[in-house]
Amino acid sequence: MPKYLKIIILGVSIIACLLIYRYYSNNINEFDLQEFKTLNGKIIWDKKTRLKWSDFKFEPHEPLFGIYAKVGMSARYEAYPPILFRSFTTFSPTESIVSDTTNNDNLRIAQAKFDLLETYRQKMEKEVDSLKQLTSPNLEPSDFEKMNKRYYSEFEKEWESYKPITIYTLNQLEELINKRLR
Repeated sequence: MPKYLKIIILGVSIIACLLIYRYYSNNINEFDLQEFKTLNGKIIWDKKTRLKWSDFKFEPHEPLFGIYAKVGMSARYEAYPPILFRSFTTFSPTESIVSDTTNNDNLRIAQAKFDLLETYRQKMEKEVDSLKQLTSPNLEPSDFEKMNKRYYSEFEKEWESYKPITIYTLNQLEELINKRLR
């Protein structure tokens, strides 16, 4: 093979590799950027994290409730083998409101809501881990979206079952959450 042909083939190969690298590195960075935007300004659940009054917007003229805690689940995934999955339970300080900071039970209620959602996120992680064990899971991104919605819906249903929240039901809920999070 002539030397100039080898140089052309090598040059085309290097350019192709650079283009492929650039394409995939841009997609990864865009994915990371989207996750950053989603999680920015939110509190990520951790067993050591405890909500405090300063995590809420103070609205003393909201007579309908003592506290509203906006919690959510954020999931990042790649459906095609190998399955890549990462999720977080989040608390949104900018959307969470408190009107009465004299009742510490309100803060316990908000923490219980945050912790209860984390138990559902952990259940979802276990389901994903079981899917990772399958040789050919045949999943679509929409399957993960549905799973996320299903677990959030189950959380909401359980959360609503404790309303109206009394000291008795709050104690029961906290005990249940502690068992689940062990």
